[in-house]
Amino acid sequence: MNVLFQLLSDQEVPALLAMMRGFYSQQHMQLDEPAASLAITEALDNPDLAQIYLIFRGAELAGYFALTFCFSLEFHGRFALLDELYLREGFRRQKLGKAVVAFAEDLCRKAGVKALRLEVGRDNAPAQALYRQCGFREDARNLMTKWL
Repeated sequence: MNVLFQLLSDQEVPALLAMMRGFYSQQHMQLDEPAASLAITEALDNPDLAQIYLIFRGAELAGYFALTFCFSLEFHGRFALLDELYLREGFRRQKLGKAVVAFAEDLCRKAGVKALRLEVGRDNAPAQALYRQCGFREDARNLMTKWL
């Protein structure tokens, strides 16, 4: 499999936003593009907070993923969140997801990250199966959010 991961640059932000529109629509989530653009800029300016990668299969843009960094006593320090992983329709079920997880794990190990977490939709059985195959397990607690 010819897969390449490229750290996002300013020039690729429009392509990223287009994929985000597809991902958010597919997941029935609301995309606030101005807020997302600000978050992308912050990630580009502060790679210690987050890194966004484009996924290529050969020369074709296949998708993207975002890796963000957090700190937790439970996880013995710095941990990472595989915040978003999106593969365009024509690139799914080709083992690219496994390649992304392996690449993200390698990035984390090199950065001294102790744990890699992710979120997956409750009704997204294919993604859940992928993540279980990669060694992820559901936590005993629910993740809850309050927007401020």
